[in-house]
Order: sequence, then structure tokens, then C-alpha cells
Amino acid sequence: MRIIKIDIPKTENENDGLDHIKMDKLGKIVLLAGKNGSGKTRILNKIFNTFRSKPRKTPKAQSFIDINQHRYNVISYQSQLKKHETALLQSLKRDTTEEILRNIENTKRAIDDSEKNIENCITLQNWNLIETNMESDRYSGVYFVPKILDLQDPSNLPMNTMKISASSIDRLGVENLPQGVFAKIQFLQNKWFETTHQNSQISKDEKEKAINDYEKLQGIVKIFLNTNISRTIDGEATIFGFPLGQSKLSDGQKVLLQFCLAIYSQEIALKDMILILDEPENHLHPSVIIETIKKIQNCVTNGQIWIATHSIPLLAHFDPSLLWFVEQGKITYAGKIPEKVLHSLLGDDCEIEKLQDFISLPAQFATNKYAFDCLFEPKAVMTDSTDLQSNQIRKDLLSISGNGKVRILDYGAGKGRLISNLLDLDRSSKEKILSSIEYIAFDKYTKDKDYCESSLTKVFGNADKKYYNDFPSLFSCFNKNSFDIVIMCNVLHEIDPKDWLKLFIENGDISRCLKENGKLLLVEDHQLPVGEKAYQKGFLVLDTEQIRDLFYIKEHEIDFKYIDFKENGRLKSHYIPRKYLIRIDASSREKAINSLSNTAKEKILKIREEEKNYQNGKLHGFWTQQFANAQLNLAEFTTK
Repeated sequence: MRIIKIDIPKTENENDGLDHIKMDKLGKIVLLAGKNGSGKTRILNKIFNTFRSKPRKTPKAQSFIDINQHRYNVISYQSQLKKHETALLQSLKRDTTEEILRNIENTKRAIDDSEKNIENCITLQNWNLIETNMESDRYSGVYFVPKILDLQDPSNLPMNTMKISASSIDRLGVENLPQGVFAKIQFLQNKWFETTHQNSQISKDEKEKAINDYEKLQGIVKIFLNTNISRTIDGEATIFGFPLGQSKLSDGQKVLLQFCLAIYSQEIALKDMILILDEPENHLHPSVIIETIKKIQNCVTNGQIWIATHSIPLLAHFDPSLLWFVEQGKITYAGKIPEKVLHSLLGDDCEIEKLQDFISLPAQFATNKYAFDCLFEPKAVMTDSTDLQSNQIRKDLLSISGNGKVRILDYGAGKGRLISNLLDLDRSSKEKILSSIEYIAFDKYTKDKDYCESSLTKVFGNADKKYYNDFPSLFSCFNKNSFDIVIMCNVLHEIDPKDWLKLFIENGDISRCLKENGKLLLVEDHQLPVGEKAYQKGFLVLDTEQIRDLFYIKEHEIDFKYIDFKENGRLKSHYIPRKYLIRIDASSREKAINSLSNTAKEKILKIREEEKNYQNGKLHGFWTQQFANAQLNLAEFTTK
């Protein structure tokens, strides 16, 4: 289970110092960052106290049945009330009158009770403080950071007591770890020792299980603590050469050992759980806690992990898009702009620069990181309606829709970012767009299919005939040459140039979609902030000059248009009529890539003459990759 959206209003009558808690589009990892006293723990506690009060699946389902019965009861009681009131008017005897009055009062109370029950059912059904990806009869988060460091010595425990202590840590959470960790180790070792004894009478299956359990424990202890569990001649389990109760572990080693045994004992149960790690870095080396969280992530395959921290190394390990910033009891999305988190944790820009200098020269670090990112395939991202590219497309769609309803194909829809952002529009704009466009999502890869279809369902009510992964399926439902617009948002740079021709020539996939007067809308970030390996030879981001070269577009052909959204050359949208797309050929492709190569070379030389800062280092990484990738592509085409 995962929490995907939170909307907990500020509580006026509680002195918790917390502002409105509003979070959405939450994934498998949620990071809360802020300095000590900022409110991270208070926010976690409020979220998960509220989470525990979320209406359960069965009572909520029952409420839809109950509410109809309560409404029927109200009507029935109201009918009875009218009869009692009529009888009262006709009554002449005092004792009869008193009985009727009692009946009237009882019936009114029954009506009030039924109406309150209706209100309770409605409240239950409309509860929306926390939204999850599924409904359940159990909503809880498990705090999963060991806080108690006094581990119980099992050497003097009776066998039955040790067995109870050992089994206690199988229950979810960390509460039982201090008294059960050493007991579990001793208990598993005893079973292993007995089963491997030459005179053992234990069955083959039991023997294999005992051996496998102990070897698994040895393996996880070796990974976390880089040591082995051994045994004295008196039968006491040892770690680092000492009996468990005399091992003199450091505080960090005690925390790690508890993590070890929790993961070992609760691995299966953790699969679907929501875990809360409040400042897990305490007592632990940064690299160790990162490895620990990786192991926990491997267990929580269908669940979610919430991490509250002020550890910069830990924050740096995760994608910034997971980051939420806490300050003075208020939580805001930090996302791709983590500077305010650094300012909060480190101080002013000077301290941040010192940290950057300590790690590496800023420009060198940025260039190296960009190059490192270029070894990995791109990831589909989700943003909200403040996303600049989505805003640009939104304006374009509003302008286009003024000319009548248009059919749009979102080519490379990914997780459905574009259509999801329509949800964040003000109501009037949203209704105008949804009534003026026929939106179809297309993505040749299926890895984000469920996510995209979920986004489509939120907007349209269902995803029927709105999502496709191949053109035969698309054209089985829609006529060829029937789309007014094909949108490629941050997609063209991910397509291998050897595939450009089969997309855009007369019978290419994109050209077969577009009407004769249809257009391709290209929207790209012309300074990709994160490197990627979209295909074997990297990625290429074509600007206006290269697009003109690619489709033989001349200056007098004014129906080719582009918009520089921020007027800084970075976020651009290009409108390319179909009649120009089909001009593409092998020569124009080579010319466009060669133009990009020359531009990249000029940019690199210029940047090397400028100030050596982090921003220029990132630009240097971007243009270096552009130059290298262009040359790799040119070499392939020249060879052919």
C-alpha cells in the first residue's frame, strides 16, 4: 500500500505549530528534509495519526448499504409522526393524549438518530484527508528506526523465555528488537548446531530449513557489519569474537544489528507496508545508512518508505523529485529545486559552495555528474500544473481549441504527465480543454502503462480507447490521417536518428496519423538538466536551426512557427506542418546532425572561457554530450 495524496487542514484548536499539510503524487519513497526543530517528526506523527483514522474498506462499503436503510427509516418515521400528530388532534382522553405525546417524542428521536446516521455515513464516504492507491481494512504506518540501544543478554534466559523473545521480533516494527535481537541469533544458532550434529535425529526438511535460516542470518550480518557470527565451546553465540552480551558493540553497530534482524525476521511482512524512518542517520555512517535503506527498499516492493532527515549525504543519494522541505511546521515540495533545503541545512550560499568545493570543484562535479547520468536510460517523470512545458502546451491547446474540436495524439505519453496536469487547471479552463480536444495517449513502451491509464481515468472517467502501444492497434480504432496535432514533449531527443525517416516520411508513423493540414508540435527543453542514454548513441536535442535543416524549411514558409516560452532559448515549442515533415531524407538528417555538432563545438569553447561554476559545469556536460553524440551518429551514417 502507498499514500498518494494528503490534504490535512491546519488544526486551529491544537497547538501543534503545524500548517496545512498538502502533498500529492507521492511515490515509493517520500523524503522530508529540514533542520532540527523544523517540524519533521510532528508532521510525520500527524500524517500517520490521521492515516490510522482513515475509514476502513469494509465499513465504508457497508455505509453505502446502511445509508439507504437510514433514509428509508426517516421516511417511515416521518409517516408515523404524521399519524401520531393526527391522532393527537383527534384525542379527547388525557391518558390517551399522554401516550400519543410519548410516541411523538420517541418518533422524533428516531428521526434525529437516523439523520445523524446518514450524516455519519456521508462523512465516512467523503473522508478525503489521505488518499491511498488501494482500499484496505487496515491503515497504519510502521516506525522502523531502532531507538533503544540496550540489547538484552540471552545467556541467562531459560530456553522457553529465549524462544519467546526470539519470536517476538517477527512482529512488525522495532519495539521488540532490544529484547529479541540477541535471543534470535542465539536461538537460530542453537537450531543450526543441533541439526548439523552427527547424531542429530532431526528430519531432512527441518535440517535444511535450520541450515538455510542460519546461513541467511550469517549473510545479512556479514553485509551490514562485515563480520561473522561464531560460537564458544560453551555454546554461546559470539560476534566480533565476544559472546553477544559482552560484545561491546558501538551505538551504530547496535542500530545496524537491529536493522539486520528486523529485515531478516520481517522481510515477507514488510512487502506491502508503509515504513517510517525518522532520522535513520543517527549513530550511523552515511554510506552505511544508505546501504541499509537500499536493503529495506528491496523488502518493501509494494509498500512505501517515508524518510525524515537532515542528512545531506542521505538526501543526495535520492532523486531530488522525491524531496519535500519542512520549515517552521510547514511542508512544501522541493522537487527539482533543492537549493532551499541546502540553505536550511547548511546556511548561506558560502557554506553551500564550501561543501561543493569539498566534494569536488563545482564545474568539474557538474560535468562529471552529467556524464555519469548519460550512462542510464531516461525516466518518465510527473510534474504538476506549474511545470513550464505543460503551461506552454496548455496555452497552445487553448488557442487551438478556439477553432473547434481537435484530435490530439500525445506521442511518448509516459506516465501521462501532460494530461495529469490538466487536472490542476482552474475548472473553467479544464472544462474548455476537455470539451474541445479528443486526447489519445501513445507510448511504444509499456512500462508506464498502468500509471498513464490511471491518469487518463482520473481525467476522463476511464481509459477506454485512449491509450495505445502500437500503430496497428491505434489505426484499428482511428482512421489514418485523422489527427489534427501530434505532440512530442521531450520525446524527439530520445528517438534514435536512424528511426527519424520512418516516423516522418510520407508513409511514416507520424505522417500517417496527421491530417493533410495537421501539425507536429515539438516541445523540448533545450538544456536538458539531467543527462541520459536514450539510445546507444545518447541523445540529440535539435534547435530551430537543425529542425529547419531536417525538414528543408525556408524562411518564407511562415506556417512553420516556434515559441520561445521564456525568451532565453531554453523552453521552445515548434509547430511543423505535415507537408514539411514528409520532406525529410537521409541528406537532411545528416545536415541537421552536422549543424548540431558545429553548434555544440562552439558552445563548448565559449563555456571554457567563462567562469568555472556549477551552472557552467552542467552546460559543459550537456554540450560535450551533444558534440560526442552527434559525432557518433554522423560516423554511423557516413559509414553506411
